[in-house]
Amino acid sequence: MASLSRLLVPQERVSLSVSTLSTFFLPAFVSYLAMGVLVQRKRTATIRFALLPVILLCAYRAGSSLDFSFGIPNYRFLNQGLVLSIFTLSMRSTAWAFATKPYKRMTLQPNKNFHGDTMSGSTSNQFTNIENTPLYTAIWNVWDLSVNLRGIGWDWAEGLRIPESSLGTKSTLEFLLITLAKLLFYALAFDATSGAARDFSPETFGSIEGGTIFDSSLPPLSRYTRSTIITILSGWTAYFVIELVYQIHAIEFVLLFRQAPSQWPPLFDAPWLSTSLTSFWGHKWHQLFRECFISVGARPLSYLLGRTGGVVGAFLISGALHYLGLKAMERGGHPVVVFGFFIMQAIGLILEGIWKKRTGLRVDGFLGLLWTWLWVVFWANFMVDAWGRVGLVGSKFFPDDYRPTVLLVHLLEYYFM
Repeated sequence: MASLSRLLVPQERVSLSVSTLSTFFLPAFVSYLAMGVLVQRKRTATIRFALLPVILLCAYRAGSSLDFSFGIPNYRFLNQGLVLSIFTLSMRSTAWAFATKPYKRMTLQPNKNFHGDTMSGSTSNQFTNIENTPLYTAIWNVWDLSVNLRGIGWDWAEGLRIPESSLGTKSTLEFLLITLAKLLFYALAFDATSGAARDFSPETFGSIEGGTIFDSSLPPLSRYTRSTIITILSGWTAYFVIELVYQIHAIEFVLLFRQAPSQWPPLFDAPWLSTSLTSFWGHKWHQLFRECFISVGARPLSYLLGRTGGVVGAFLISGALHYLGLKAMERGGHPVVVFGFFIMQAIGLILEGIWKKRTGLRVDGFLGLLWTWLWVVFWANFMVDAWGRVGLVGSKFFPDDYRPTVLLVHLLEYYFM
């Protein structure tokens, strides 16, 4: 049994190579694509149920075995990215295995504009009017389905709120140029905020060795004011890096895979203006994992405990995603802190529901904005402290000489000094 375990998952992570990638990652990815094909076709439920354990085992092997950091401590955050991707693959495969009806892809019309929770334009989007998607079409569609986390252009994305944007109506060239400008901005902003957070204490949490953001040598007011500033900087860092990766993929898929700009609507909806936790987590923060959290977390628990169970279930799955990602840094995952943060967000949403039921009023306005910021930032202090302890805050995401902010300073010095 022990030798079988070592065969399935090495005792130590193995460096990335063509051989290890094909041995550990490829089986998970190919079986994931197979599940994506099956979920588009009728009468495949039995096959999907049988395939699910295989996918989960392959995903566990890939996430536990590969070392994307090449043994370099400063690049451990790449293993975090690997585990986040693998866990997402597992969640989506589970959702697809239990899907009650085949997924259908809509025919996107050109020059679409996005308004709130609908895609509107001169001509409505049409779902493929085929009773059972042909196998060759399902194989073609799966390349989009496999990376399309929000379900833009698919029927299972019903209820998804899409931030308003006019970029869907731009020409491809205009879209690419605007997206490139946004990419450069987000790269600069990401580097600036992550660097500012590290500079608070380069020897402790600002280093790869890690440490707490709570400085016990300071009086309480100064200590927690400092930790809150670090938390806000880290929150902006998370926002900027998610946007940065999204813009990279938008350029990649529009330029290389000929996707329409309308398939890449905005990711966030000004979350800093949220006037309730419901609006913050419901649609203003990114909705990349919406399908997964509903299918794997909210729906099962809602059957047992109603709406309250659904809310808690969604945040528990989110906690598992973030815990496993943090654990991949190999400095401990701090489960109590990570799960605690997301459970407290669920409790906040439940409290808003109670408030509405008792008063008939939604949490909204300036007081709602204040409530949302205080609740999220207070509990995020402990979450960011966990990031600091495992060395995530101290990770250097760019080589020192090639940091975007450093390159910008050199460029300004060259032209203006």
